[in-house]
Amino acid sequence: YHHGDLRQAMIDAAEAVLAEKGVDGFTLRECARRAGVSPAAPAHHFGNLVGLLTAVATLGFDELSDAMETAVAEAVSSGGDRLAAIADAYLATALARPGRFRVVFGRLGLKRGDDALMRAGLRAFGILVRETKLALGRHMTDDPLTRLPSSYSEDADLGAILFVWSLTHGFSTMLIDGQLGSFETLPGGRERLLKLYSQQLVQLLVSAVRQRRSDVGA
Repeated sequence: YHHGDLRQAMIDAAEAVLAEKGVDGFTLRECARRAGVSPAAPAHHFGNLVGLLTAVATLGFDELSDAMETAVAEAVSSGGDRLAAIADAYLATALARPGRFRVVFGRLGLKRGDDALMRAGLRAFGILVRETKLALGRHMTDDPLTRLPSSYSEDADLGAILFVWSLTHGFSTMLIDGQLGSFETLPGGRERLLKLYSQQLVQLLVSAVRQRRSDVGA
């Protein structure tokens, strides 16, 4: 391999193993075998299995962010429609690459202090924060795509942000784990379930906002 080729070959091999065997069948040796190199060869680029998984997770965050930004760009301008669009994108990304999705958010060890991984994760979460706040009618004075988790300690919208993320992530996990199989056989199939979810998410958030404003004005 020439410089740069081995790294990409290993990432491609990792993606293939994840797609075929999932995280439980993922080993550095198998990835190296598929890339056509010795088990020791990837050490220069990744160090070990954790390094390779971290590279895959970084790509996963980037893919998720790109999908959400594309969905927002194609949505109409209202905050609710934008939020529904990123929920749709989140679900679609999880379903398209369930193995990668499990690496990003799963139990496998990653280099949590890795700069690229941290930036990619902050960007993905920041998009969700931005769109949740827009749906709430908030005016933002900072860039949520670079905010650290510690900065949310006094954020009045943290509950709503975690609500949106938890519901969307949980629904994604249920889908890729096949826990909604019986519902996917109903008329409209999975596509209808996805649409129902994103619509209900926005309705719940909007209802909560209206209730909070009503309580404040009472």
